[in-house]
Amino acid sequence: MKLTTRLRHLWLTGTARIDRRNATLGAVARYAFIGAAISAGLAAMTPAEADDIAELKAEIRALNKRLSDMEDQKTKVKAMNDRLKQVEKKEEAHAQMPPPPPMPTKVGAWEALKTGKPVHIFETENTDVLLYGLIEPSFGYMSNVDTAGRSTIGLNTSWFSGNRWGIFVTQKVFPEYNFNLLARMESEFELPSGNMDTPGVLFNRDAWVGFESPTLGKFSVGRQNTLPRDVANIWGDPYGASALSTGEGGFTNVNNFKQLIFYTSGGNGANGQGDTRYDQGLVWKKIFDNGLYLGAAYNFSDGNGPGGPNGSGPIPGAGLDKGSSQAVAAGYNAGEFHVSAFYTRSNVLETPTIGTTNVGHIHQSWGIGGNWDGGLLRLNTGYIHYNADQGTILGIRNDDVVTVSAKVTPSKFYDFEVGWQDFFAHNAAINAAGYTLVPFKDATGAVATGTGTRMTTYASFMYHPIPNVDVYVAGDHLKTTGGYSASQAHLHDSADELVTGVRYKW
Repeated sequence: MKLTTRLRHLWLTGTARIDRRNATLGAVARYAFIGAAISAGLAAMTPAEADDIAELKAEIRALNKRLSDMEDQKTKVKAMNDRLKQVEKKEEAHAQMPPPPPMPTKVGAWEALKTGKPVHIFETENTDVLLYGLIEPSFGYMSNVDTAGRSTIGLNTSWFSGNRWGIFVTQKVFPEYNFNLLARMESEFELPSGNMDTPGVLFNRDAWVGFESPTLGKFSVGRQNTLPRDVANIWGDPYGASALSTGEGGFTNVNNFKQLIFYTSGGNGANGQGDTRYDQGLVWKKIFDNGLYLGAAYNFSDGNGPGGPNGSGPIPGAGLDKGSSQAVAAGYNAGEFHVSAFYTRSNVLETPTIGTTNVGHIHQSWGIGGNWDGGLLRLNTGYIHYNADQGTILGIRNDDVVTVSAKVTPSKFYDFEVGWQDFFAHNAAINAAGYTLVPFKDATGAVATGTGTRMTTYASFMYHPIPNVDVYVAGDHLKTTGGYSASQAHLHDSADELVTGVRYKW
């Protein structure tokens, strides 16, 4: 019994030692030690002690079985832990995946028309490629369409807006700073025939790339609107946006009162300078948190823009001055009131000298205006002054322009517009065909000058059955006096237009 008691005490206390360094035995070592000790002492055991040995052996067998069961449990626990880790990894990977987009639902033809919006042809978390457009059939009557004084009736080039389609790209580069790369490509076509607005030129309206952020503003490079055109858009007529933005503004398309836009030009067109868009343009715009708007632009010299007879691209020997344009602008959005002003200067080349001697003359204009938009009623007014060096023979031209217009919106479904503008031209060049040149045009081929006025009154009614569709009836009356000869009147002193049409924007 003493042996059994001693061995049991050693087992339970775990104090058995096997060397002089007093290394503590583990559970398995203790089993082995006890077993060896028992085997070594069997010969010396008494019968009484033999019973103790049998009892001890039984306990050892029970403990060995328990140890074996524990090893089996340990193996099972390890397998379960491995399986748990695999399941957790799958759940983490699933959690990181974005949820699947909702299944598109088909809509009827009316619903599709009513919700016509730009199409996202490619869209990821940081990239958006937008397809958009505008289609406008116009049916109308026009008087004095030729020198014989005849009139026309039928489908014409769209009266309010040029038919177009375009692609607008936004690429987020530094989302934390809201810094985006931008690009726009826009093409215009004529609805009655399907012809390109500028033959042989696909993206004649816009072809530019740039960036924009709240801190740096918007900077764009390429073919785009002139800066004065964008800022005068808020008061030039009642059809554009009332507030200043970093986007591009318009004016209307081919009607008689659209001609105000040429006082905001200075770009490069297919027939020389005088276009309302820049080729090789650099434009910066920014709206500050307090509503202040600032802008600046520079246009390198160009052969004469896309599709022109002198080709497009930098002019040899022109440098940074000859044939170039510069502009600055400022404005302010103050609640219901919006004001803007611009100054632009162009070195207009004599067309026969392009690429050789590059003889240029300074043309410049400045304008100021604004609007009050109270919702029900919007009022616009502005003034522009233009002067041009037309060469030693023709001398200096000076024009003063006044525009006033209003818009009444009794309901979101319809509105009324009315406007009046008058050009007072002094010593303006007249070309060989007998027409007064529009601003910023080369006067090399002019044969005379004239002093007179060009006045246009206009009105329209627009119905909006849905937000992206405009149904309209509109008209204008052009009247010239003195030595002003408008090409739209074809050597007559008046011209009238009466049209109806539909604009669908998507």
